[in-house]
This record gives sequence, C-alpha cells and structure tokens, in this order.
Amino acid sequence: MSASLCTILHITDCHLFADSCVVKNGINSFTSLAAVLAESCATRTPDVVIASGDIAHDPTRATYQQFNNLLRSYHQGHLLVTPGNHDICAAMQGLFDLNPIAVNDWTIVPLDTHLEDRVAGRVSPENIQQLEHILESTLGYVIVVGHHPLLDVGVAWLDEHRVQNANEVLSIFELNPNVKAYICGHVHLESARKHGLIDFWTTPSTCWQFASDVNTFQLSSQAPGWRWLELNQDGRINTDVARLSTNQVSGIA
Repeated sequence: MSASLCTILHITDCHLFADSCVVKNGINSFTSLAAVLAESCATRTPDVVIASGDIAHDPTRATYQQFNNLLRSYHQGHLLVTPGNHDICAAMQGLFDLNPIAVNDWTIVPLDTHLEDRVAGRVSPENIQQLEHILESTLGYVIVVGHHPLLDVGVAWLDEHRVQNANEVLSIFELNPNVKAYICGHVHLESARKHGLIDFWTTPSTCWQFASDVNTFQLSSQAPGWRWLELNQDGRINTDVARLSTNQVSGIA
C-alpha cells in the first residue's frame, strides 16, 4: 500500500446563522458543526480542511467570522473554502482565499460553481478559463473542489441544481489526466460516481440531511457527517464518510 501524502477533512453545507442559537429542521447548525469538528479531529489530524460552500444560511460577515473562529480552534493548517448558493462572496472577502493548495505531489484546486441568488450551479467563462490555465500549468495529481455536483446523484429535485454547464468542465478534466477526483456538497447526502477514470464524491452536510431514496424534497434521519480523503503518492485516493455518533446527535438540537 502506498503511503498517504495528504489527509483531507471535507466538510460542507454548514448553514450557519449569525445567531448561533437558531434551530432549523430540528438542528442547531452551529452546535452540529462544533460536534463534527470535535469528533472528526479527535480521530485524525487533517493536513487540509475543505469547506465546500453554503457555509452560511445567514450570509453576514459575523456568520463567516464565527465559522472561521470555530474551525481555527480545531485546525491551524491549510483551509480551502469555496462559496455555495447560500453564500455572499462580499461578506466572505478577506477571510478565505480561493487559491489552489499544493501539498507534496498533489494540488487541490477550487472551482467556483455558485451563482448568487440562484440555486443551480454554473461556472462562469472567466472561471472556465482560469481552470484550464491552472490544470495546464499544474504538475502532479489534482483534486478539484466545488459546491455543486457535476454529475447527477440520482435524486430528481437535486439533479436539477447541478452545474448547468457541467459538460464544459468535464471536457477540461478529460484533457488533463492528472485530475483524479472532484468533490462537492450541496446535496446534503453521500454519493459516489465515476466519469471515465475520475471519481466524483458528494459529502453529507454538517447539519440536516436530505433523503436519497425519493425524488421530491424530504429530510433524512441520518446524522450529520464528513468525509476523509487520503491522497497517495501513486495517484490513488482512499476515502470514507463518517457521521456523528448517537450520543453526539442527541446534543445538537
């Protein structure tokens, strides 16, 4: 087995409010995120934390500062935050940098898929061009991070919201064999797909979950979760999803 060169903790869809006491869908999203960070970081030490959008449900500067303060109480290393459809970039300005992160033989590349005030995703012509440039100039293996899925996850109402010009992005991936995976959130559920040799993973939300077995909106009783990714020196990625334990779930309402 090849040695891991980088351990990534992927969290997504935190949906924080400026008032950390707010409960939505039976969950206090701030308490839930704190529980996710405590339980995950007690088991492994990430080299990189990725938060792939919908950081805020109430997208104010105070909400993003609250997120940053909480996360930095558990992790002082590399942090990559991509915006989601609930996020407002102006309020995030200066707190998070949307730049690639290079760790050993791997580069983690952010892809902005969000359109403010729109649920569905789209990558702008400028960001398409930027992605092409980054991938063409990057040596070693690549994992790309966005908010919206590029492929269907098999749930009709969620698949309407995936990246609308996904084929443009996929065609760029196909021209760059160093791209090994794309990870994202938005769908509040775990999924795994493959397109050619590239893996596509979605990760559970750190708060409420969506049902994966119905085609209309419905919440799931599954616990909040996160994804670990181990990036190996031979280009392989080992990944697994974990969720809060029963004892932790009882304390997040």
